[in-house]
Amino acid sequence: MFEREKAQLNNLKKEYENIPISLDSIDQAISTGFQKAKTEERKSRIKKKRSAFGFIAAALLLIGLFSSIKMSPALANYISELPGMEKIVSMIRDDKGRIAAVEKKYYQKQGVSDEKDGLKVTIDGTIADEMGMVLFYSIESKEKLKEVMFDDVKIRAKDGTALDEAYNSFGDVHSSEKGETKFSGEIEYFFEEPIEAKEYIVDLKLKNKDYSIPLVLNKFKEKREYAVGKSMELQGQKIDIEKVTIYPLRAAVKLRMNAENEMQILQLDDLRIVDENNEVWGKIADGITSTGDKNSVQEIYLQSNYFKEPKELYLALNSAQAIDKENAVIVVDTEKMKILKQPNGNKLRNLRKEDGQLVFDLHTKKPFRSAIFSTITDAQGKEIELSSQSMGTEEEKGTTRLGIELPPIDRSQNPLTIDLSYYPQWIKGNEKIRIK
Repeated sequence: MFEREKAQLNNLKKEYENIPISLDSIDQAISTGFQKAKTEERKSRIKKKRSAFGFIAAALLLIGLFSSIKMSPALANYISELPGMEKIVSMIRDDKGRIAAVEKKYYQKQGVSDEKDGLKVTIDGTIADEMGMVLFYSIESKEKLKEVMFDDVKIRAKDGTALDEAYNSFGDVHSSEKGETKFSGEIEYFFEEPIEAKEYIVDLKLKNKDYSIPLVLNKFKEKREYAVGKSMELQGQKIDIEKVTIYPLRAAVKLRMNAENEMQILQLDDLRIVDENNEVWGKIADGITSTGDKNSVQEIYLQSNYFKEPKELYLALNSAQAIDKENAVIVVDTEKMKILKQPNGNKLRNLRKEDGQLVFDLHTKKPFRSAIFSTITDAQGKEIELSSQSMGTEEEKGTTRLGIELPPIDRSQNPLTIDLSYYPQWIKGNEKIRIK
């Protein structure tokens, strides 16, 4: 980097560090981004719009990457050894666990490709463990493309062993107003049952063409598992922690909400791992954050501290979204356009139809930018497909417009019952339990 540009970035970095940003704001931003991804019909493939903040975001990305390299000579050396590695580091810079995996040379270079009609897909490298893998890819085109995205991605074992897929994410839509010939991104793939380090085939569909790319995964590092058997408590509501498992890619906290709770706990806002020096491994910034049933066993996924190996390890929690169990759902009559039941506080109002959607106004003192709706069932208990959700904040009115797109509903299906995944109501505390 040239000295003048380096000085400019350092000056901008100082200004950036002096901007007051609360942890609540950061958590809300993360939640918002993930919710937007979840509510699109094509999950995890969202078009990114250009804005006036584009330059600032790019500059901060450079600053963050520059700072990481400056603070970690080992990482800087590793990047210098592998051309193109800086792109991969920039993709994972918000995940401390994955950055540490690269720093400790757990990243595996692949460099395998398939090409069809002037469009080449390359798996540049992987970070993998027994429960999942992250594939870093690049796309090269002989012609400039304004938009490109995968239509499908599947991973199979070369020897035919069945794989029990739990979740996959293809990454964002790549778009360019002027058109580009090169794009890069990442694919996340996780499994219900452990996989082995061996040969796999990645099947991709791109621009109506099928690609098959061989993949060899080296030996995985073994997971670290800590039996906990303790409870965390916020305002009398208990969360029973069964165990914490640390994998190279992520940490999995297995827990259940205590059956005697009077409230339905929806989200553990700031669940995090903390070591003896108060270093924090928090929520995964992009990707799946939990699996399981809110009424039974769940797994919450956090950033991994696998490559740090602290002497002491704690699980901490200060805030959770929770509502009374008696009013833990929304019940609506779409014929009469009435809200028949909702959580205490009357925050949802003005039910109506707009642009083919069922629309609510959510009234809160501060903007709540999360898509709150989950499973929808009709009067016969049959689940109704939720095509999409939309959200728009009107800060001057103190409201958030929440819309859901449903198939045609007839009279016999009313009323509809809507489960909640998020809701602007919290319980607080100061819990910290030792797990190592």
